[in-house]
Amino acid sequence: MSEEFLKVARQEIQSEIDSLNEIFLTCTNDEQLHEKSIEIEKHMHKIKGLAPMMEQEKVGEVAKISDLVLKHVSSHGTLKGSHKITSDAVKIMFDLFSGQVNIQIDGFRKQVRESYPQITGF
Repeated sequence: MSEEFLKVARQEIQSEIDSLNEIFLTCTNDEQLHEKSIEIEKHMHKIKGLAPMMEQEKVGEVAKISDLVLKHVSSHGTLKGSHKITSDAVKIMFDLFSGQVNIQIDGFRKQVRESYPQITGF
């Protein structure tokens, strides 16, 4: 990847994370997450695609898991605890993208698997 592409991709991911942080200022529960799930999913989808190209695999993996949860919410309705899971994901992605390299995502993945066995794909 060229330096210019990496620079633009980094700015794009940062913009998507910033947008998610803005959404979560007013999205405070599972019902509101359901109402905004399609909008949030669009941001997660962009991050999911761009992050691995920038060698930000953990960010991409968290976005992928969140994207699956959001797709389930948008097609099946409110899912108990989905707001916390998704807002936790945004914080994890923010921290990872800010350079905190010691963050492990295995616990996040396990939490989602145990909370939502009906959601597959991660």
